[in-house]
Amino acid sequence: MFAKATGRHGRLHARAEPWWLKSFRFKATFSRNQFIEPKGDTALTHQLIRLATVSLLSMLGATAQAQAPSPGGWDFTLDGGFAVQPEADLDGGAGAYSLDRVFLSAGVDYRWNYRNSVGLSVGGGKTDYTFKDEDGDTVDGPWGEIDDLRVSVPMRFALGQTSTLFAIPTLRYNGEGDADSGDSQTWGLLGGVAWRLSEDLTIGPGLGAFSRLEGSARVFPILLIDWNFGERWSLSTGRGLAASQGPGLTLGYRLSEQWRLGLAGRYEEIQFRLDENGSTPGGVGEDRALPLVFTAAWQPSRSVRIGMFAGVEFGGELTLYDSAGNTIESRDYDTVPVYGATIEFRL
Repeated sequence: MFAKATGRHGRLHARAEPWWLKSFRFKATFSRNQFIEPKGDTALTHQLIRLATVSLLSMLGATAQAQAPSPGGWDFTLDGGFAVQPEADLDGGAGAYSLDRVFLSAGVDYRWNYRNSVGLSVGGGKTDYTFKDEDGDTVDGPWGEIDDLRVSVPMRFALGQTSTLFAIPTLRYNGEGDADSGDSQTWGLLGGVAWRLSEDLTIGPGLGAFSRLEGSARVFPILLIDWNFGERWSLSTGRGLAASQGPGLTLGYRLSEQWRLGLAGRYEEIQFRLDENGSTPGGVGEDRALPLVFTAAWQPSRSVRIGMFAGVEFGGELTLYDSAGNTIESRDYDTVPVYGATIEFRL
């Protein structure tokens, strides 16, 4: 029986500087898988989560996206949130699954000026999958609680008068509690160049490359765009959220100085190493979907921003691999709603 929890969430990015030109923050996720019941956490995972939490709390702030960055100096950010995916039926009458996700992340970024900066981002959380059989009874699934820990070093550098180079190398850990830590790590890189063609349009090509626990590395093109059209509308590249490995697109509408609305979509794929003592020792779980969400963001002050989102996930698929990379089972699941909230602070 296959069940997946994809509590991914979209988030509105208020108009300001494009995200690839800003300090980037990693989100960690909590999720509940209906394929497997939680098995516990490794000491390494607990240490990393504690380290991330202490770092986050010590930084006291996070970037309010509608606020333009300071021309130079240090920026400290802190944000978190949750996402819920209600029960989704698996194809072939194989039951259903649902998930809950929580995440927390923090970052520090040093700017020499508006166009040159280097930062450090740390994030962590869990996704809790829950699986049910054909009769609606909760059962052990192929996986359960998945840890998601990330560290990144976002960089951007001015190239001439109108172009900017950016790069975001990333190290990730995705696995169940008793999964082998060394076999649960992957790397990633987002990079590109953007040109400011006018006051209302910044655009350029980019490339994403991510290793995978099973299968060859993923390499995909990125469109970097930050376009104001009309008096209140914008189209921009939206950052990856939580389990996301790459950016999507966000259509935004400025309702007022404090309120922003949006429609965000992206392709989501996440792989995670399974428990060494579970039903598929050392195997890999995979969760893929196309979420499309409506977003609303309220910024009551310069340093606080609260976001809400709700939408649906299309084309969902859960896949289970053994430790040798062979596919054991793959199940599609029905289009399912997803909703959640985020909060961001900036110092």
